[in-house]
Amino acid sequence: MYIAFIHVRSHGGADDTLRSVAATLRVRGHRLAGVLPEPCTSPDRHACDMDLIDLASGARLNISQKLGRHSTGCRLDGAAIEAVAMVVADGLATTALVPDLMILNRFGKQEAKGHGFQPVIVSALERGVPVLVGVNDLNRSAFETFAAGLAVELSDCPSAVLDWIRPHLRRHAA
Repeated sequence: MYIAFIHVRSHGGADDTLRSVAATLRVRGHRLAGVLPEPCTSPDRHACDMDLIDLASGARLNISQKLGRHSTGCRLDGAAIEAVAMVVADGLATTALVPDLMILNRFGKQEAKGHGFQPVIVSALERGVPVLVGVNDLNRSAFETFAAGLAVELSDCPSAVLDWIRPHLRRHAA
């Protein structure tokens, strides 16, 4: 079982590292699973709205509630996160080509409660897919309990992540 995490210390922390790792591995011909965040820049959307990009298909999946432009409440839609997790899980279950790495930008509140992407992480690990995830202070204890001491903490820099994943990659670089 290969699972690693980056300690997320600020809002959006580790996202640039995860994007860089994904781009590097894609260029080298590796298959990816999981999701990375993509802020919404459309004028008809709120600045805090968020989409997730499915790394396997490239599909853009919205995870924000439409609360109105002046709302100050949390925009995260738990049901949408569950739906996105199912998209990723279905992709893992139905593809004959096993991904080389699963990247998830957050082990968040949903995962800390055993929902969201937590079952997807388990499924990936059962298939022998290494998993890389961002973990913030709020959910770190739950993540550590979930990972049962098997997760490796990595520095928030692409070279550290690439050094970790290199021996676990199924295919050679293109």
